[in-house]
Amino acid sequence: METRKVFVVGDSLFAEALTQILAKTAVEIVGSAPTPEAALPRLKTKCPDAVIIANASAEPTLPAVFGQFLAAYPNLPIICANLGANDIQVITSQRAGTGSSDLLAAIAALPKRS
Repeated sequence: METRKVFVVGDSLFAEALTQILAKTAVEIVGSAPTPEAALPRLKTKCPDAVIIANASAEPTLPAVFGQFLAAYPNLPIICANLGANDIQVITSQRAGTGSSDLLAAIAALPKRS
């Protein structure tokens, strides 16, 4: 596997454990921050391939958190690892054209829902 760079956001033991586990693989941890607000200014200099939000609570990560990252870095994938829900969610942003045909093409390219 090609070495990938990730930036971890979270202030829990889950975030710390996740960082330690990933450090033993072909993943390079280029930085970490306790909160999204602390992470945002550091991402420009760290140039990660993805941001991992390590959420240890049972509550889902708020969409506003994703919005902050996507607004500042629209091409940066966000991986939300939620310990409480025992799941991983990958969020990406994709720019589309401005015409109705661009909208129809984006809708047609959506993955099938199961």
